[in-house]
Amino acid sequence: MGKLGKYYFMKKYKMISTFLPDTREATLSNIKIMLRLYGSVYLKPDEGTGGRGIYKITRGKNNFILHIGSNAHNFNSLNELFASVKRNLIRDKYIVQKGILMLKHNNRPFDIRVMVQKNGKGILDVTGIIGRQAKRNKIVTNFHSGGTPLPVNILLKPHLNDVSRKQYIQKVEKLGKDACTVLGKSYNSKRAFGVDIAIDHKMNPWILEINTQPDMSIFNTLENKTMYKRILRYSKSK
Repeated sequence: MGKLGKYYFMKKYKMISTFLPDTREATLSNIKIMLRLYGSVYLKPDEGTGGRGIYKITRGKNNFILHIGSNAHNFNSLNELFASVKRNLIRDKYIVQKGILMLKHNNRPFDIRVMVQKNGKGILDVTGIIGRQAKRNKIVTNFHSGGTPLPVNILLKPHLNDVSRKQYIQKVEKLGKDACTVLGKSYNSKRAFGVDIAIDHKMNPWILEINTQPDMSIFNTLENKTMYKRILRYSKSK
């Protein structure tokens, strides 16, 4: 399944459905409706990884802004904007997703990657959690697109006190595990999942995506290697 297939599959499960941002096929009609509802949307390749090929559209007062990488392009109409990307949307099959106003650290948005792996008994465990801070002026947080990996504790420190922060991290970890429990019903043979979770300005977590072939190397960038060693250990268990 691509992103849209995973979304429809997971949407059926109440335990996580409220944490899934509205996601649809990237038709002009759907983009128009969702911009009216949310003010901004993301266009993503249905089967893309690593933050490549992602666009953000923001509705202005009298214009529409298309964000690509660190560049922004103004259009007088949505039809005009859509015409400029239509070929790519059709060729690679895109989805449109509700734009989340993500929390920021040093004025740069960040999201969280929760690593969930099966242990030797085939039971899912959270083995790592890391923050990914977007490069200045960029719309994606991915490590391979210039994002900076940082401990979640540091990123959440300005937003929550010590006790609340610890509880919130546990909540995000549980959400990541719950999401993998659901998706794992359709990906039985997979032993590792990477759950990307955004947090909005009201501290609501949103499941942006679940990767079934997650990059483990991002955890090796942290000074403390405990999580990375645990992830490697789990990746070798059968």
